[in-house]
Amino acid sequence: MRILIDGACGFIGSHIARSLVKRDHTVVIVDDLSGSVQETVDDIACHKEFISCGDYQAMRKLCREYEFDTLVHLAANAREGASQFQPVSVTERNLGAYIPVLTAGLEYGVNRVILFSSMSCYGHGGMSPPFDEEYITAPADVYAVNKDAMEKITAILSAVHNFTYTIIRPHNVFGRDQILSDRFRNVIAIFMNLIMRKEPITVYGDGDQTRAFSYIEDSLPAFLEAIENTQHVHGEAINVGGMRPISVNRLVRAVIGAMGASSNYPVIHLPDRPCEVKHAYTSWKKSEGLLNYFEAIGWEQGIHRMAGWALRKGAQEWRNEYPLELVTTATPTPWLEFERQKDAR
Repeated sequence: MRILIDGACGFIGSHIARSLVKRDHTVVIVDDLSGSVQETVDDIACHKEFISCGDYQAMRKLCREYEFDTLVHLAANAREGASQFQPVSVTERNLGAYIPVLTAGLEYGVNRVILFSSMSCYGHGGMSPPFDEEYITAPADVYAVNKDAMEKITAILSAVHNFTYTIIRPHNVFGRDQILSDRFRNVIAIFMNLIMRKEPITVYGDGDQTRAFSYIEDSLPAFLEAIENTQHVHGEAINVGGMRPISVNRLVRAVIGAMGASSNYPVIHLPDRPCEVKHAYTSWKKSEGLLNYFEAIGWEQGIHRMAGWALRKGAQEWRNEYPLELVTTATPTPWLEFERQKDAR
């Protein structure tokens, strides 16, 4: 297969790219490094372009040169909670990044598309979790609206232009090589970096929210199955991951223990974030049947493995290339403080 992977310097993208190269596919990776680092893919022997997949003419040139048959789309600003305060960046780097590369790919021969969407598409929706793929999506935040639109546009263009597509809705994936320095996303990585920086853990709301988490090495085989065997999952939206929902409070205790911190490590509870769904986790039966999904490691052991890696990497400075566009009384306190500290520097 001749595969274009965008967002390949990100957490999930780098794991996928590395695996596909080892399987002898021709792989070209694209990333503008806005939410990731080049070092995650420096060891991968494939062609790399550090440009934006939202640059339509650049994507046309690349697709014309390589004649890809497969597009794996992962590029995103994945700050779901912050998307109400970064609507421009979130829309530009989700929907705005996808349509140009998809269009260019279809123009020059792409006939398989694997779109990495998000379980956030389910929103509240008046449904009780676990959210099933048959549920009608009802996105509750700006990020989720973008992902939902990307899914629907893919289905429309497939019906018109006759290409195969599969939609993957990952479930809070975590593990080695996840960005530790982003204060706005990846809750497990945030908790670990807070501990290493000796800063209090902050929890929004009472911590009784329920979520499910997926260790990257458990999810990766299912991702690869979807990419390499698209025909039998054409037109499907598939939840991947999250077999065991837990509360955020339980997650906090697990991360504190895995990091070797004191059991009475300071935890501060803050008001709920706007638009946040209280109980959000999905069914996984479809991925089990179609993609052979199986949790060999699980979230608890996965946290211990990630903690070992994080401790070796050490505390990271918080960074934010894309500041909040809307700062109001609704902005969560830690984000306000981060913005003030950044401005002071």
